[in-house]
Amino acid sequence: MTVKEIRAKVSSLLMEQRTIALAGFTPESRTKFDKIQKDIESLEADAQHMEVFEARDAESRSFTRSPRPGAANSGNGYGAEEERSRVSKAFQQYALRGSRHAVDAEYRDLLTTSDTTGGALIPQMFSGILVDALKFYGPVAQYVAQKVTDNKGAPMKISFDSDVANGLTLLGTEGSSSPAETDPAFVSKILGVDTVTGGLVKVSFQELEDSSFDLDAFIRDKFSIRYARGLERALTLGVDAASTTLPNQTSGGLMSVASVVDTTASVAAGIGWDDLTSAFTGIDPAYATPASSWMMNSATRGYLVGLKDGFGRPYFTPDPSSDGPFDKLLGFPLIINQSMPNMGANAKPILFGDLSKSYLLRTDGQPSILRLNERYADTLEVGFYMYSRIGGVSLYSGISGAPVPLVAIQQASS
Repeated sequence: MTVKEIRAKVSSLLMEQRTIALAGFTPESRTKFDKIQKDIESLEADAQHMEVFEARDAESRSFTRSPRPGAANSGNGYGAEEERSRVSKAFQQYALRGSRHAVDAEYRDLLTTSDTTGGALIPQMFSGILVDALKFYGPVAQYVAQKVTDNKGAPMKISFDSDVANGLTLLGTEGSSSPAETDPAFVSKILGVDTVTGGLVKVSFQELEDSSFDLDAFIRDKFSIRYARGLERALTLGVDAASTTLPNQTSGGLMSVASVVDTTASVAAGIGWDDLTSAFTGIDPAYATPASSWMMNSATRGYLVGLKDGFGRPYFTPDPSSDGPFDKLLGFPLIINQSMPNMGANAKPILFGDLSKSYLLRTDGQPSILRLNERYADTLEVGFYMYSRIGGVSLYSGISGAPVPLVAIQQASS
């Protein structure tokens, strides 16, 4: 199925869930509802894979090499497909032999550094695929504020101010008094970076020598998806894939930044209309802008799809003409983030606010891939190791009176 067909199927299943929920649950319908939810999650994962593939395919078809003075065959007029094949073969040649001299001069732009142990390498089209992966697998990274640095991870100061306490005051009789000093309040935070890794991928010599094996696509896809998923978890929870706290995600992720404005009556009561409207009205109007959005995982969305407000109207009003008829709630976009917690005691399964004014993601330098030449030679394998340097900080100043840009709905303890 195409991405559009998959999205249409997801929309159809969400409508079916909604119909089941509005009719009232029975043991049989609950079982069917849960099965549909699993199908939705599986289809959405398929759609994400297809979107990354289609983006990579479109990008490779439109790829043309920039001419370089003095390079062999510069401006040779190769078509995009042939050029893509030549670049891939050059990458394979480097990966197999581990020497920059084994790569033709015209392809050496594949290498960012090189030394006797195998330097860092980035396939020429890695950056574009990385952006696509962030969009489809870690969408939260596309919504928060971003700062890209290249200063070897040196700590940087982030400054904040708040002027909400100041406005207009009456000035006394002319010449009898002077205005009081009313400076904005300032605070600052120090933001460093953590070195994180996408792990190790080992490729056998046999695969490297197989001309039909698209090595650079394989490595890019694996590491870009890992990077995107890892960023999503770091930004949301402030931890890595093993739940280890990241020291330089100083605020503990979006979950720690969000201010709880509503606590549900009980766990059994679930999340109701009043809870959603409390979150909507609990945020300062300065942040309830078109840039604001809801964030939850797909299971929480599946729960909300079947709910009605006090007038018997569904929370979600589907738009059949849209590719994502369930992508808005109360008129604001809904971001699916699978790192968000499920519903349960003391959980905060729903956030609402302006993510771009809530959190800053810092990346220092580009993600790098190291080639391990000797380590796995005894098993006829080559290792590829990806790492990056990232940090994050809350953009909420914490100054007294300053409005919070992000709020959360929290469920009761019992």
